[in-house]
Amino acid sequence: MVDQAVFKGYPVVLKIVIAQLGIILLAMIAIAWFDWIAAYSIALGGLVASVPGAFLAWRMNYDVGSGQALRSLVMGQVGKLGISVVMFAAVFNWVRPLNVLMFFVALALIMLMNILVPLVQTQRGQRSNDQKAK
Repeated sequence: MVDQAVFKGYPVVLKIVIAQLGIILLAMIAIAWFDWIAAYSIALGGLVASVPGAFLAWRMNYDVGSGQALRSLVMGQVGKLGISVVMFAAVFNWVRPLNVLMFFVALALIMLMNILVPLVQTQRGQRSNDQKAK
């Protein structure tokens, strides 16, 4: 499959971030034809969810080999929280007009991808293992 070849060797967290950014882009382009405010609200909601996740993915892979994995995980989570707070504050203070419904729908869908992408990947892995066993 194409996506397995593209993502081969990448950590699961990075795959999630790449998938999130792709979905944000596709949703924004699809909605932009109808409502520009909704389109950039979707983009902002998706970015508020995925940028902190990208920071966490980078941080988790930063000190993996040095025995500081727990420290990297904690610093990544603290940084993710801080980035989320700053991004929420920036969007709600400076972006006018904002379609709040579309912002939160995109935010929730992107957060849901943190569950769906690993689940789909696990199912694909099980199918490929089943095919190898036959």
